[in-house]
Amino acid sequence: MAANANTAAKKKPAAKKKTTVAKKKPVARKSPVAKAKTKTKTKTAGGKSTAGYSDKPTRDKNKPAGKVAEQPLMKALRAEHRHIATVMQLFADQLKAIEEGQLVDTHVVYEIMDYMVTWPDRYHHPREDLIYSRVAEIDSKAADEVDTLQRDHDRTAINGREMLKNIERWREGDATGALVAKSGRAYIDHMYEHMNVEEKVVFPHIESVLTLQDWRELAEDDHLRANSDPVFGPRVQREFRNMARKLRRTVRSSVERGTMVEWIGIEALMESLEVCSMALESARNTTSDHVRAAWDDCQQIFRESPATAPFLCAANNAKLTLRLLGDVAEISRDTFDDLTRVNQDRRDRVRLLDR
Repeated sequence: MAANANTAAKKKPAAKKKTTVAKKKPVARKSPVAKAKTKTKTKTAGGKSTAGYSDKPTRDKNKPAGKVAEQPLMKALRAEHRHIATVMQLFADQLKAIEEGQLVDTHVVYEIMDYMVTWPDRYHHPREDLIYSRVAEIDSKAADEVDTLQRDHDRTAINGREMLKNIERWREGDATGALVAKSGRAYIDHMYEHMNVEEKVVFPHIESVLTLQDWRELAEDDHLRANSDPVFGPRVQREFRNMARKLRRTVRSSVERGTMVEWIGIEALMESLEVCSMALESARNTTSDHVRAAWDDCQQIFRESPATAPFLCAANNAKLTLRLLGDVAEISRDTFDDLTRVNQDRRDRVRLLDR
């Protein structure tokens, strides 16, 4: 009986030790050292976190070593840059029409700047600032550059609101079109310059500094959640409907123009080939005529004066050769003139498409 009791005591499982789980610190207060220690994350089915960032290695087997897959947040920022560039191109077209005194839909011009103030300045640039701040926490050397970029975002927002006021004054007749065009072009140039710096310098540096854990934590920040674009999103907001229609019309016109330009180029190429073919045929026929004439002249010379025939034939052939070279040169000039005319006609037809 005692033996059985001892056996039961041996088989009795040991009590599990109670483990304590440390509470997760807020993302904003986590230091780079603490982040380096917390590398594990709860996975969902398929090996992905709830933010859409995979827990599996981000390196693509088909890509060379050192090339990391682009993260969703960076894809979103680059897509938004493309949208902004499209709007800036439309803005530039409208400013050009204003400078040339053409009829312009003033409401479209207003909606362009209203969009820039409503969307990029309120959502796109603040999201970039949050990512830049994380980079500054990790890389102290980038702190000054991050501060400069964030200040530039603030200055861009101020310039955008001022530009919107100028457009409102212009629509009411209190400002000239020249003022709107001048300030608008300065705004466009600054936007392009700013985005080029981000695309070529800042974004690559971000991708080299931030780890997958950093991207996961950034994706969980509510302030970095994607907001539907009022123009390029699934649904166009009513206050931007005129600009959206103008953008679609511009895209259609670009496609139509590209197709017409390509067709005009093909026609010009075919006509140029025909000109070259005719020139080659003329040169071949002219050469054949001169060779035949030289042969007939040599036969006549040998019949009339066999003794001096070699010298006379050589002189006659030299004369005919010079005449042949002159004819070929004339054919070449005519061919060059015809090709120039074909090319000029192509340029004129393309220029008509832009009117």
